[in-house]
Amino acid sequence: MLLQRLKLLFFFAVLSWVYSTVAFGQAKEDGEVLEKDIPLSVREVAPGLFFQYHHAESNNAWLVTHEGVLVIDTRQHPERAKELLAEIRKTTDQPIKWVINTHFHGDHYFGNRVFKEVGAQFIAHVDTAVMMKTYFDEEMKRRMGYFKQRGYMPQAVKLVMPDITFEGSLHLTLGGQAVDVLYLGAGQNPGDAIVYFPKQKVIFAGGPVAKDSWTNPSFTPSIPNWVDLLKTIQAMDAQIYLGGHGDVASKEDLQREIELLDYFDAGMREAESKNLSVGEIIQQYKFERFKDFRNYYRLNIFIKNYDYTLRRGHPEVFLPSNP
Repeated sequence: MLLQRLKLLFFFAVLSWVYSTVAFGQAKEDGEVLEKDIPLSVREVAPGLFFQYHHAESNNAWLVTHEGVLVIDTRQHPERAKELLAEIRKTTDQPIKWVINTHFHGDHYFGNRVFKEVGAQFIAHVDTAVMMKTYFDEEMKRRMGYFKQRGYMPQAVKLVMPDITFEGSLHLTLGGQAVDVLYLGAGQNPGDAIVYFPKQKVIFAGGPVAKDSWTNPSFTPSIPNWVDLLKTIQAMDAQIYLGGHGDVASKEDLQREIELLDYFDAGMREAESKNLSVGEIIQQYKFERFKDFRNYYRLNIFIKNYDYTLRRGHPEVFLPSNP
C-alpha cells in the first residue's frame, strides 16, 4: 500500500514538473509553436472588413471593395499564405491590389510571395523595409523549428520587398473607402505600421497590439515608448483593435496590455539593479500576474533578450544607422 502511494506521489510530481517546464522557461528560439491549436476563425468585424484570427500563430485582415482588396500581413510561409488567399476568395473575387506589411517579423510577411504572384503591390514603413532586408536570414533561422514542425520547405520562402514605402503616414482610398497607414514611432519594432479604418472605427496594429498575450519585447527600442503608442491609439476614435496576435480587442484590452508591459519593464529593471544573471532572473522572476496569457511559455526568451536591451541600451536586433 505504501509503495503504491509512493508511486502515485512520484507520478504526480513528474506530471507537475513536465507541466511547469512546458508552461514556463523552456521555449527555443526557433519558432516552434507550443500554444494550444485553436482552429482558425474569420469574422466580418465591420462591413467589408474581415479579420482572420489564429491563436497559435499570427493574424490577418482584409478590406473588400468594388475596386479591389487590401490585405494586411501574409502569414509565415507561402503554404499559410495560400490558405489565407483561399479564405479571401470565399469573401470576394476582386483582385488583390495592396498588401501592407506591418512589421519585419517573418511570421507576418513570409507569405508575401503568394500575393506577389497574384499582382499585389506591397506597402511598408521605410524602417520595416530596412529591417526586412537586413534581418531576413536571422528571421529565417528563427522560423526553422516552425517549418520543421509543420513540414514546410524553408526554400519556398522568398524575400519580397515593399513596392511603396512611407515615413510619417500614407493615405489610401480604395473603392471609396479611406485607409490611413500611420507611423507613431517604434512600438514593438522600428517601423510599426498602424492601419486605421476611420469609417469603420477599426485599427490594425500588427506588432504593438496582442490581446491577452505575452507579446515579444525582444525587438523594442523602448517599452515606455511602446506604452505611449498604445495610449495614443487607445485615445483615437476607434472601437475595435486588431493585433498581429490575440483575438479582437477593445480599449480595455489595450489597457491590460499596457499594464503587462509596465509590469514586465519594472520587474526587469529591478532585476538589473540587483545585477542578476539571466538564469537568476528566469528563476526568480516568474511574472505570474499574467501567467494565463498566451505565449507565457516563451518568457525565458523574452527575459534573455530584454535583459540584453537594458544592459546594452538597444536590442540585439536593431535598426541600422547606415543600411
